[in-house]
Amino acid sequence: MNEQNSNYEARANVPEALIRQKKSFSIVWIVPIVALLIGGWLIYKAISEKGPVISIVFKSAEGLEAGKTKIKYKDVEVGKVTAIELGKDLSNVVVTAELNKGAEPYLTDKSRFWVVRARLKASEISGLGTLLGGAYIAIDPVFEGTPATAYIGLETPPVATAETEGSHFTLVAEQLGSFDVGSPVYYRQIEVGQVESYKLDDDGQNVSIRIFIDSPHHKYVRKNTRFWDTGGFDVSVDAGGLRVDTQSIISLLIGGLAFDNPKHLGNNDLAENDYIFKLYNSHEEAVEDEYTIKHEWLLVFKDSVRGLSEGAPVELKGIRVGTVLEIDTTIDMDTGDIPISVLIVTEPERFLPDISMHNDSERKEFLDLLVAKGLRAQLKTGSLLTGKLFVDLDFHPDNPEQKIKWEGRYPELPTIQEPLEKALAIFQKMLKRIETIPFQQIGQDMQSMVRNLNTMITQTEALIKNLNATIAPEITETLEQAKKSLAAIEKVLSSDSPISQDARRALDEFAGAARSMRVLADYLEQHPESLIYGKGENQ
Repeated sequence: MNEQNSNYEARANVPEALIRQKKSFSIVWIVPIVALLIGGWLIYKAISEKGPVISIVFKSAEGLEAGKTKIKYKDVEVGKVTAIELGKDLSNVVVTAELNKGAEPYLTDKSRFWVVRARLKASEISGLGTLLGGAYIAIDPVFEGTPATAYIGLETPPVATAETEGSHFTLVAEQLGSFDVGSPVYYRQIEVGQVESYKLDDDGQNVSIRIFIDSPHHKYVRKNTRFWDTGGFDVSVDAGGLRVDTQSIISLLIGGLAFDNPKHLGNNDLAENDYIFKLYNSHEEAVEDEYTIKHEWLLVFKDSVRGLSEGAPVELKGIRVGTVLEIDTTIDMDTGDIPISVLIVTEPERFLPDISMHNDSERKEFLDLLVAKGLRAQLKTGSLLTGKLFVDLDFHPDNPEQKIKWEGRYPELPTIQEPLEKALAIFQKMLKRIETIPFQQIGQDMQSMVRNLNTMITQTEALIKNLNATIAPEITETLEQAKKSLAAIEKVLSSDSPISQDARRALDEFAGAARSMRVLADYLEQHPESLIYGKGENQ
């Protein structure tokens, strides 16, 4: 009992423990919290400042390097290449690039990208600055269009960017010609634009050439404008002599285009952007009038047409009225003949301005009348240097009467032989006649004649020797008598002889008569009216 009480008293005397509440935040957490806040801020800043990511497809990555190659606009950095990898089919490379914040408005489907590197062409040298600083990707930003992040890069820099003022036009030609991308376009021998691109049409029949004309020269392009190829130079010989036509030395080397507005053509309205024009092969062809009425004719020749080609001119009295379209031949199985069929097209508006006023029956009647008067088609040599032929339409009234064959697919116009072919035919007949001459027999006869002539010469020499021996003395005596006769004649004709004095007086009288005639001629030249009215009192 006492022990229990003592234990109780002992616990009662123990001091009571003081319990304090522990703080909820420790200073140790300050560092990681600050680090977390900084990291979050950096992440937010990186995300908020991160620009758009795009992909550009090029055929090769020449000069490009991930992490180093820049994207520039007007030499200002607007982005950087972040990755380069091969395409799925290994035919190209895909360049991934990150642009600066705020580039979204001009990343549209009309924006363009290309690699700027050193380029050496016949028309220009560009990108020399990249030899030291390295290649970079240039951008042509366009705000109009739909947003895009995938692009196909241009392999060559564009001729004109979105900010370049001017107009684009399309030229259609049967073949490309001698020019290339970057070739100049001239107006009155001033360079006003360049060739942007070209491509073959879907049907493969024509080539479409896109050009750009700088401002303010694009206002000279009208709907009646004619474009032509100026590559190389045109040489022509006419009555004025030799003429050489070219735009510039550059066009001789790399080709080029030119345009002008012929005054005789209508529709002089301003051509809008992307207007389509026809491209002509030469300036001469460009300034020619275009005619809507065309008539096709069939010409049949029996002789060779070597030198005649498609596109050769058809002329009437030296004026071009059409073109050769096609040359063909067929063998007549019945007769064995090989006629040459030449299809031509004529433009009657060139020589009959009011042809549209005639109906079909009147036109046929008129053409039948021309053929009845001798209109024929004939092949003639246009140039002795080249041997090229052309079709000449002219009147030959002495030719046998013929008519137009209106039946068939094309009406057939009568033809006659070329004068040269006639001469060759006559020459061939002469050769055949010459072949019939017996030259061998004539040679034998000539040899016999020569032998007989030699015999005759021998006999003649013998005869001359006999003459010298028998007749020479008599001839000598005759010569002596002739000498005496000449001496007598000389004495008669001497200056002291009466005959000489009479002759001298006759000559003096003749000289006086000549002077009188000269005076009379001078008087008549000054007074021709005296032949009618006679000599006046004061004359």
